[in-house]
Amino acid sequence: LKDYEAQEYEGVEVEFKSGYKAIMTIYKNGLEVENITLSDYSTKEEMHKLMKEKGFKKMRPRQIEDMKARLRAQAKVDDRRKREKRSNQARAAELAKYKTKRKNQRQGELRKIAKEAGEKKRKRRKMQAQQGIQAAAHSIFSSGF
Repeated sequence: LKDYEAQEYEGVEVEFKSGYKAIMTIYKNGLEVENITLSDYSTKEEMHKLMKEKGFKKMRPRQIEDMKARLRAQAKVDDRRKREKRSNQARAAELAKYKTKRKNQRQGELRKIAKEAGEKKRKRRKMQAQQGIQAAAHSIFSSGF
């Protein structure tokens, strides 16, 4: 029964489980007595008849209004929490993407700096080698060769 109609009966609590068949479990004195598959009933009238046959009594109209208002308010709170959770998850995913991107940028920058440092070191060694060759050539030619 939709629109909280099942809860119109005294002592009825509804727990929705996504992906499962709708099953009504009847308890007496805290013990499970019977399970009824609700998809076997195709109309609201059949469902209401079932509730009466099982001994459930309907609440008074004022109780029904209060109960529905309370359940609708709770549904709004639950929906808001779900939206906030999805929003927070989306923000967390964006932050993770940003951090990964920033980390990759830093690693790229570090690789570039390391490459430049390596190039400077090679140039310095090459220049030192050339200076060494020039100094050796100078000493050979100045010794009167």
